[in-house]
Amino acid sequence: MTEESPSTVSLEIPSAKAKACVNCRRRKIKCDGERPKCGQCLRSSSFQDCEYADDGPTRTQILEEQIAILEARIEELEKPKELRSALVLQNPYGGERRSASLPALSRGGSPVHHLPLPHSEISSGPSSPLSGHTSSEGIPLVELEALTHNFLHHSSQFGFFLNIQNFREAAMGRSGQRPTAVLLDVVHLWAIHLSGSDEFAIHEASYLSRALGTAVDALSGSHSLNTVLHSIQAEVLLTLYFLRNTRFLEGKYHLSAAVSLVISSGLHRIRSADSYAVSGPLGLAFRSLAAPRDAIEENERINAFWTVLTLNNCWTTADGSPSNISYTVPDARIDTPWPLDINTPSFHNQILPDLSIGTVTTFLANLPDTGTSVTALHAKAAILFEQASRLASQYRPNMTHEHLNQFYTSFNSIDALIGGFKLLLPTVHSHPTREMLVIHSLANVATIQLHNPFVVDIEASRLHELAAARAVVSDLGQLPMNDLVYIDPIMGTLFMATCQVFMAELVRCRAHRPLGGPAPQEERSIMDGLETVLAAMNVFAPNCRLMDSQLNAMRKMYHAL
Repeated sequence: MTEESPSTVSLEIPSAKAKACVNCRRRKIKCDGERPKCGQCLRSSSFQDCEYADDGPTRTQILEEQIAILEARIEELEKPKELRSALVLQNPYGGERRSASLPALSRGGSPVHHLPLPHSEISSGPSSPLSGHTSSEGIPLVELEALTHNFLHHSSQFGFFLNIQNFREAAMGRSGQRPTAVLLDVVHLWAIHLSGSDEFAIHEASYLSRALGTAVDALSGSHSLNTVLHSIQAEVLLTLYFLRNTRFLEGKYHLSAAVSLVISSGLHRIRSADSYAVSGPLGLAFRSLAAPRDAIEENERINAFWTVLTLNNCWTTADGSPSNISYTVPDARIDTPWPLDINTPSFHNQILPDLSIGTVTTFLANLPDTGTSVTALHAKAAILFEQASRLASQYRPNMTHEHLNQFYTSFNSIDALIGGFKLLLPTVHSHPTREMLVIHSLANVATIQLHNPFVVDIEASRLHELAAARAVVSDLGQLPMNDLVYIDPIMGTLFMATCQVFMAELVRCRAHRPLGGPAPQEERSIMDGLETVLAAMNVFAPNCRLMDSQLNAMRKMYHAL
């Protein structure tokens, strides 16, 4: 469904009632609510920062969360090695700290509230010795190979960026260097996880234990040519394994590990036109990787970087945490060219540029580029989702005139960029794949997020949101949903955002309907859209604990209307 073209939005700022700052609230003293610094903090020599909770998570709260995560990780590392592989982490956030659960993306301009989902569940089951690469947990190798084949068939939904044919041949020992122990262990974990069989599921905990153990030791000792790349792939797969299973703290840890590996390995500077970036002082800090052996290996490295960036953008945005990647810090500038579709028959007809620089900043400046592969479009959609969500979260009704003008400029720029991006996308009808559905959904929810603070007061924003939500529903009708079985786990969060648009619209319609009167056509259409999204979630919920939790939350909200 084609959405309205982007338009410039002008906003009125309602007055905001002063509230007590964090310092005065904790000390239980009267606060005058003055900004940027209240009278009490101004007179005190003890408080350098004067922060207001209604401005979003304060710097103190963010630092407390980061400290809690690090403390949990230190505690885990201090355990004996045989206990370490269980990676049992508890929710460290108490009191006023942010919930570890993924949030519902906010509606109606209200602050982002975090949706209570199940806490991390502790791994149970016997631990296994970290030895060998054959099945020592009771699953015959021939059956494990069949399960692995099933995983590889769906692996594009779970961040698998390596060439699948080469990986399969190497894993079978038919050609190339055998995959590293950690990657084989994590792939086998996923194979069992997706088996859907109680016979194999009883072994999942022991395979998880072994995978975590080999992940800890993966980069110690001598390295093969594949060690770093395969470690990145393993961290990506572990990230999504934990997120699918609502174990968010562990997922965030492995996401951070993946980001650290791609940056420290210099994968953000592949084919950089800035020779100083690679050979200068910063270049010496990058892990030294041998030159790629062929075009496939170079493209695997490129895909590794963009897969991790996409993962980071989606999930740090979903839970409202700070991004692990910056586009504006000079030392972290992304020069790596847009990725190619490495697992398609047309791969060898695709061409990388000889040199590349400022890949993301060029895209955000709305300048032409060569990123037209499905993998590149996925990365771009994730960037737009992140940028739109973070910009919307910065809006405050009491902004100064200067800050408001800056916000308008950024708002209209990203709105135009999202609109142009959607116009150039292949339709889901012409490209009926799960990947294209995810790309369109990210782009449409980027629109929803960007306009979210203004839907109550600005009619144009409400209509933009509603059109984007209806576009998600239209795209769902282009695929045989019941045949898909698995999909990128971020779709649960995108489905929730879409549902919330329809719910808010349903409340608005009912408020204008005469008491006891029949539902008008518009209201029935909104209910149809909402129920279509819930039905899609219901397809994936039986095989994804995260989607199941999100579906239950949306059903409760719907029934409460």
